[in-house]
Amino acid sequence: MDIEIRHGPAYALAIAHLGEGEQVIAESGAMVSKDSHVEIQTSTGGGGGVSGLMKGLRRVVGGESFFQNRYLARGAAGHVTFAPTLQGDITVHRLNSNQLFLQSTSFLCAEEGVEVSATWGGAKSFFAGEGLILLKTSGTGLMAFNSFGGIRSVDVKGSFLVDTGHIVAFEDSLHFEVQSFGRNKGINWKALLLGGEGLVCKFQGEGRLWLQTRNTQGFGKLIGTQLPPRSS
Repeated sequence: MDIEIRHGPAYALAIAHLGEGEQVIAESGAMVSKDSHVEIQTSTGGGGGVSGLMKGLRRVVGGESFFQNRYLARGAAGHVTFAPTLQGDITVHRLNSNQLFLQSTSFLCAEEGVEVSATWGGAKSFFAGEGLILLKTSGTGLMAFNSFGGIRSVDVKGSFLVDTGHIVAFEDSLHFEVQSFGRNKGINWKALLLGGEGLVCKFQGEGRLWLQTRNTQGFGKLIGTQLPPRSS
């Protein structure tokens, strides 16, 4: 399988080229188009029974859909196109028996050998606005993830600070600590609540980090001020 990206960075589209008998896994609702002979199978992504149910529920808590769709090219090669909900870029990354953590809603599609699950992020993840849950991808194979705006990759060696609203993904070799901007350790609650300062993640170690050029929370607040008030 190969994943081709077109129309980036503003309105990127992912095209999964499948050989005969190959399949791609994607979030429910992500498909734009497909060849007519490519079959769709919908599941929770974790098999049947209680195990599959729990995996589906964990993805929902992590911001993804309960179901995943599998697209199988039967009888001939074919292709499927996918697009995220928000405008922005898409990056293709190959996992080699390692793990990559994603912000919620960033996963788009992957080869069969890649598993996507939700994992507990602890208080650090809660204060970063990720709802206590991060998406963990593991295994071997190609995967595509999306951003709001363009994507910039950074190879961290040592320490690096990032506003929490601009984090897309990071390798599991990086460790992070959430801080308020302008404070070396911990969270400056006075500055956060009264001064309007945001939260940043301090990454440490060696590994790759992916950033998005726009902030979904900031965009939502801006749009919210332009909307008419609700009628009672």
